[in-house]
Amino acid sequence: GIWPSDPTQLGTVTKGSSPGIMQSPVRAQRRYMRPVVVGAACLAAYWQIAGEGSFVPPRQSPEETMPARRAILSAGLLSGVAGLPAASDAAEFFLLGKVPGPFEMDPKKAVVVGDAASADAKDAKAQVVALQKQAEEALEKLQKDPQADLSYMITPMGVGDLRLATNTINNLMDDKTAAATQRWQRLMIQAKVQFEDDIPFPTSRKGEVKPRGEKRNARIIEALEEYIKDSKELMKFL
Repeated sequence: GIWPSDPTQLGTVTKGSSPGIMQSPVRAQRRYMRPVVVGAACLAAYWQIAGEGSFVPPRQSPEETMPARRAILSAGLLSGVAGLPAASDAAEFFLLGKVPGPFEMDPKKAVVVGDAASADAKDAKAQVVALQKQAEEALEKLQKDPQADLSYMITPMGVGDLRLATNTINNLMDDKTAAATQRWQRLMIQAKVQFEDDIPFPTSRKGEVKPRGEKRNARIIEALEEYIKDSKELMKFL
């Protein structure tokens, strides 16, 4: 036959042996796979070179790219500071007007499935109204005296109490309406965290209390106004 009588001679070339036993099946398989691998590598290199010319924009000088980079950076920083308030409004499209987002709803179309007259619901509403009134009074004080002490607004469970109260309101709604009230809940909590972060007076390394700067006060006023607006929108669902 074509196979040697000694199995140890498989895959070896012996003098006078048949050409059929010059390589083992494994070695033959590797021999056939080698051109496939090389071809795939060449094809990948070709597409990479072709793609660089087709899809990469022309090289620009640093002076040309600097304005775009600054615009992107400014947009990112402003959205982080402002809490993306513009994203919470309905998007406006040409010929279509303002199109509400997936979590926006007209409060007049709200569906209340829970008992809004229950004691828990009344307590939650009273809590939200009290916090809104507190924010309105703080805004008025700050506008009259930029260095007004508003530290009383910061409590260990302030954000937690707001979350519990607004969760009670969310639970009164059906799923679609709850998605809308949860949106206002998130915006309220975000605004509250923002003005609570800026309300404390800055201190020096030596522990000396310094007055708040104009930019710090501007951030507090903006966050208070946002909180008041969001709170009023939430109360429209009840």
